[in-house]
Amino acid sequence: MNPDDHVCLCFRVSQRKLVNFMERERPRVASQLSECLGAGTGCQWCVPFLRKLHAQWERGEVPQLTVAPAEYAARRSQYRSSGIRSEPATSEIDPSAPVDVAVETESQYHSGRASMPGRNDPSQPIRVPLTQLRRGQRAIVDCSELTDLPEGDRCLLHAMGMHHECEVRVCRPGTPCIVQIDSTRLGISGDVARKIFVTPIADSPGSSGAPETRA
Repeated sequence: MNPDDHVCLCFRVSQRKLVNFMERERPRVASQLSECLGAGTGCQWCVPFLRKLHAQWERGEVPQLTVAPAEYAARRSQYRSSGIRSEPATSEIDPSAPVDVAVETESQYHSGRASMPGRNDPSQPIRVPLTQLRRGQRAIVDCSELTDLPEGDRCLLHAMGMHHECEVRVCRPGTPCIVQIDSTRLGISGDVARKIFVTPIADSPGSSGAPETRA
């Protein structure tokens, strides 16, 4: 993998950006790499690889992944379809480790993350654009498909608190779309909101029917 190849494919975070982040911010634990443009907070395929880069950096080595970008992307696609990591990807992390090490390290990386209500409710659409929600409706954000947004927009959303699987409530649909995350309200342009996909929460207002469709 070359320095400008993406380690986090969800948010297009390159190996070079991660290395520069570590040199600049001196993260004490691998999970702090999520502060680098949200790395590891999307589909989570890259989490064990982020841990490897951090471990190399801590040992004073040059952080480097040896897996070929095409193979890396292909195995990530398989992982997203099946939820199972293939053995070659695990061997890339640590050749002496058992196959299930990736699952363990991913759990450690994301320890403390709360489960999200309504995430697995079969009566709800799996993913819909944020623009299709009604006023008062709550949903869980899926940031794993924001690759169509410019990097500046992704960074800004992340800085404002819109992380993968965070809960949002629509205060005012339309343009701008006003949403609330915790105690913060954000105004998001229609063009950006249409590219943010969410999973509606079953018991939120306005979720009993089909989401409102907007042009």
